[in-house]
Amino acid sequence: MKRIATIYAVNLNDWREGAGADMQRLLAFLPDEARSRAARHRSERDAERVIVSDALKRVTACLEKGLRLRNVEFARDGYGKPFLAGVPDCYFNVSHAKDWVVCAVGAGGPIGIDVEHIGRAEAEAAELCFTPRELTEWRRQPAERRDAFFFELWTLKESYSKAVGKGLSIGLSKLETIRHSSGIRIVHQGRIDPELHLQVVPFDPAYKLSVCMPLEEKAAVVRRFSPGGLLDALQSCSEAGD
Repeated sequence: MKRIATIYAVNLNDWREGAGADMQRLLAFLPDEARSRAARHRSERDAERVIVSDALKRVTACLEKGLRLRNVEFARDGYGKPFLAGVPDCYFNVSHAKDWVVCAVGAGGPIGIDVEHIGRAEAEAAELCFTPRELTEWRRQPAERRDAFFFELWTLKESYSKAVGKGLSIGLSKLETIRHSSGIRIVHQGRIDPELHLQVVPFDPAYKLSVCMPLEEKAAVVRRFSPGGLLDALQSCSEAGD
């Protein structure tokens, strides 16, 4: 039986009414360093992304591992990838773009997620990040499909680089996506990664969302938090065990 990887999602537009007050309520559950990070952003929307991202990954840890909020601590490895301190079998990854903040979590092994708003695809970016075969495939797309295809490829490759824990330092042009009998896979240094596969997850039509995870794990339906739902979850995690 395959394991399930859950994707938690928050849309910042849900906070348009009374956003300031709700963000302050979220901050009350977060540590001082999270508040400091949010305060460094001049843009209100950027600060909101930091606050919601931090809240979401903490709620995820509590829901998935049965932790109390006060016991959730994060650390970073040598590549800057965050992990849940003291809980070796909890794998998670966070991404955000424009209005969305998402967090993927699983127990089967490394996981990576990337969400991107579908904008205008730039030829120069494609030439830097795609392999020759991918470039040819992208250029053959109908004009109305070209932008979406660009961001689909981008999120697939980005999710893989985040899953292996090296981020963009791995070089997206060194990774090639292939359609395989077991799904979408990555070829790196001439071989198919034997442990990870990728999926494009149905999501907001204005965005592309991709997840990379172990072969024995599959993506679940996205679980979306409303503002009240996220606040209630934080409150519940804070009170758990009291």
